[in-house]
Amino acid sequence: MKSEIKNATVRKVRNRGFKPVSYHHDTGVHNGWIYKVGTKWTHARFPSLGNVRISQADMRFVREL
Repeated sequence: MKSEIKNATVRKVRNRGFKPVSYHHDTGVHNGWIYKVGTKWTHARFPSLGNVRISQADMRFVREL
């Protein structure tokens, strides 16, 4: 899969053209990256959660690193 990065760091994520983010979720704070932005959903990858679809309403819980 194109959005997977081994031993992801902020530098590796930015060099591959993705946006590193921090997501404040019910289970805690997760660091990952956004790889696709649509009109209704934003697709993100988190090593601890896997691939996640985040609605535009829940983007208020996402902060850029």
